Amino acid sequence: MIVLTLYRLLWWVLLPIIIVTRLFRDWRSPLGVRSFLHRFGFHKLPAADLVIHAVSLGEVRAVTPLVRRLLQEKQCSILFTATTLTGSDQIIRTFKKEIASGALYHSYLPLDFGPSVSRFLAQVKPKAILIMETEIWPNLIYQAGKRHIPLLIISACLSDRSYRRYQKIAPAMHRLLKSVDVLTQTDEDTLRFEVLGARSVERMGNIKYDLTVSDTLYQKVEPLVAHRSPHSIYWIAASTHEEEEEIVVEAYIKARRRAPHLKLILVPRHPERFQEVRYLLEEYADAHDFKLSIRSEGDLLTLNPNADIWLIDTLGELLLFYLFADIVTVGGSFVPIGGHNILEPAYFAKPIIVGPHMDENRETLFNFLESRALIQVDADQLAEVVIDFANDSSLRESYGAAAQKTMAQNQGAIEVIMAKLNELLD
Repeated sequence: MIVLTLYRLLWWVLLPIIIVTRLFRDWRSPLGVRSFLHRFGFHKLPAADLVIHAVSLGEVRAVTPLVRRLLQEKQCSILFTATTLTGSDQIIRTFKKEIASGALYHSYLPLDFGPSVSRFLAQVKPKAILIMETEIWPNLIYQAGKRHIPLLIISACLSDRSYRRYQKIAPAMHRLLKSVDVLTQTDEDTLRFEVLGARSVERMGNIKYDLTVSDTLYQKVEPLVAHRSPHSIYWIAASTHEEEEEIVVEAYIKARRRAPHLKLILVPRHPERFQEVRYLLEEYADAHDFKLSIRSEGDLLTLNPNADIWLIDTLGELLLFYLFADIVTVGGSFVPIGGHNILEPAYFAKPIIVGPHMDENRETLFNFLESRALIQVDADQLAEVVIDFANDSSLRESYGAAAQKTMAQNQGAIEVIMAKLNELLD
């Protein structure tokens, strides 16, 4: 396999740069201190029957109902891994009791560097590996196949760009994926993985439709609801990226002229940008005489109900603020990121607005647009749609109900995964 050999050599060549980059990224974040050694496999791990990997915060939340189902129904030990700092933090907080009791283990998945992957698999000795969405790591897949460890990609999807890239090395992909089972999101994804040579391919749908939320979230939001400014409408812009905060705040300035009761909740996607976004909002607040309240400066009720803008610079509270808000804009969609998860606000029956860049969520977007369960706009149109929602409660209720109904109609992916896991593990 010439391509795999070149890939391995490239890792050795780039290793010094990768080490320095990871040190910079991990140590720059308050969550990153413990992660560096994990990424290179230099930490002790217990053996586990099943490795479940989710890259980031959104994927961790999406696969959590499956993990809970497995803990309840299967007599197997689970190692739940993540790639990002926020994903790891979400696992630790969500499964705090299970980790403490030894029912579930957590680690970062090592980088796809041959020796690191080898150490990882030698320690854990899994009976199967389950990977969320589309993480095609050649060394991990190759070494799992060499050890006869079944590897299953769930809720798999391939963007046009990724598919074109993989087609350029089609013979190598055929050799790599011949031992991989795939459960896909869409018929198009199914065809693409079949063409690329996966051992077995079956459509399962999108696991993110199977979201569940604990009762404690509803209990936690009650004091915040009681604390809110009377007659105000709260618009949340969630998982925003660089340049999106400016788009959102400019739209907010315009919208306030015709919806003076509108408040803005801003939730940046990445914690390392919290301070940068705070400086930006402070500049806008000074220029436009806005009041700004910062979530990290106290407890939940320290947020000033009379403030115009709330900055949520904490982790793990996005679902809480989705539940609290009246209007939702999902970030990563006004810049060419591909969009983030619209199903979380849909679960709470919220009216949803997204931007033009939803390439990573095309089928979900189509389902919602077809059901009038979502509005897609460009940056120039954003303020107008927010004004419409802010001033019309029946419009908010109509779109919110349609979003929740569309989500409910597409559930059931977990049952397909459970059946496949039973086949692989039994």
